Amino acid sequence: MLSHAAKVVLFTFAFMTIAEVEKSFIEQLKALYVANEARNMAWLTINHVCQISRSQFLLQKQEELSQEDQLSINHILDELQTGKPLQYVLGETEFYGLPFKVNPSVLIPRPETEELVDWILKTIEIQVGARESNVAFLKERARLLDIGTGSGCIPIVLKKNVPSASIFAMDISTLALEKAMENAALNEVDVQFIQDDIFNLHSKIQDLKFDMIVSNPPYVRLSEKSQMHNNVLDYEPHLALFVSDDDALSFYKQIVHFALTHLDDQGFLFFEINENLGQQMVELLTQTGFTDIELRKDLRGKDRMLKAVYKVSKV
Repeated sequence: MLSHAAKVVLFTFAFMTIAEVEKSFIEQLKALYVANEARNMAWLTINHVCQISRSQFLLQKQEELSQEDQLSINHILDELQTGKPLQYVLGETEFYGLPFKVNPSVLIPRPETEELVDWILKTIEIQVGARESNVAFLKERARLLDIGTGSGCIPIVLKKNVPSASIFAMDISTLALEKAMENAALNEVDVQFIQDDIFNLHSKIQDLKFDMIVSNPPYVRLSEKSQMHNNVLDYEPHLALFVSDDDALSFYKQIVHFALTHLDDQGFLFFEINENLGQQMVELLTQTGFTDIELRKDLRGKDRMLKAVYKVSKV
């Protein structure tokens, strides 16, 4: 005979439909998320647990879920109510159409980083088609470096889309690199991961030249913490997020200094940046001799990414 607790569980979960689960997410997460965010979380959770398509989710709202699936969904919902990001709860996310494993040792990849990657890929495409510009890209032997790789989302997408390029990725965190290597294996690409500190280099990175360097380094000033959602502050790695207000461009200055001696002629430098420091970044690159500097806004109209070119002086 079932215990009283077991009967309650059966009663709670019996014959729940997709529509009812979606409604439950919206109601129980309303203190943390607006309805549309909660609705999207319901879809991502059901997709993760039930392995159904988007069209099934939209067209079969009255479809009943199994008790096993409902128990799994309820457990996920319980974790979400603590403020833990959905990507960490599920242990996975999608970036530029590819699957990535994530945990609190790496930042959750953001849409603006997808925009940066798209810009990089379009730049490479232009170079390959130019017939007279960057020799490395024309011969499809480009060497690219991502500094502060985290989950590995940037170099893995670049390698997937430019398989002939040699892709290097560096991070100071052992745990982050373990996750990045897992993601490279998941997406079946060969990226050369290196543990090193851009402020105190000791690896073979010091001896290499690159056609492109990209970085999404820590750029949130400590004074901006109050503007951030608690699910970021409480769960995502502060090492990858924050810089002091006294020297908010410290990582950028160091990477620019590195790029001056490690970019080949006509090499590209790409950054994701703090939306409030766009002009300061332009000034930094101008003062250090970079050319063709372009500051670009993301889809929300915020200064979020920057491209520059390094030209070797002929004097």
